[in-house]
Amino acid sequence: LEFRRVTELLNSRIAPQADLDRAEAEAKALQARLEQQQAGVTVAERELALWQQQLEDTIIRAPFPGIVTSKNAQPGEMISPISAGGGFTRTGICTLVDMDSLEIEIDVSESYIHRVESGQPVEATLDAYASWKIPCKVIAIVPTADRQKSTVKVRVGFDKLEPRILPEMSVKVAFQGAETAPQTAAANAV
Repeated sequence: LEFRRVTELLNSRIAPQADLDRAEAEAKALQARLEQQQAGVTVAERELALWQQQLEDTIIRAPFPGIVTSKNAQPGEMISPISAGGGFTRTGICTLVDMDSLEIEIDVSESYIHRVESGQPVEATLDAYASWKIPCKVIAIVPTADRQKSTVKVRVGFDKLEPRILPEMSVKVAFQGAETAPQTAAANAV
């Protein structure tokens, strides 16, 4: 406003050129200070975003809903999402179990694996509930063998999950169906 007023006065030949130069310099200085402060606002916004991200990184989120079965780290310990190569850095803070995805993993002898097929009915018995026969079926036969044990891993799924079935429980299974199916129980864990 001062610059415009002095310009009008100079055009009317009332104000000297020095007043116009001073007003123009002051207007340019104010414009430069405004641009500097706008750049400062941008820097502050980016710094705020950085601190918000650092705060966000302190929140631990589970990749799926479940139940924590073991707490592996204590408050104040260093944790890392990847293996740190030794030292005192943990790579996990807890063990989380999706109770809706429990299944039985068993090792079947290579000599009997030809009698097991996907979808085959299985009867499972938990050691904790010996009289309870749980209907199950073969989900998958893992397409690789354990050379040291001469076994093939078989995954068995429950027809209906019960709250009494817990992770790491000991279980015996009996394959049903074909007459040639092995009737021997194999002790494994859920």
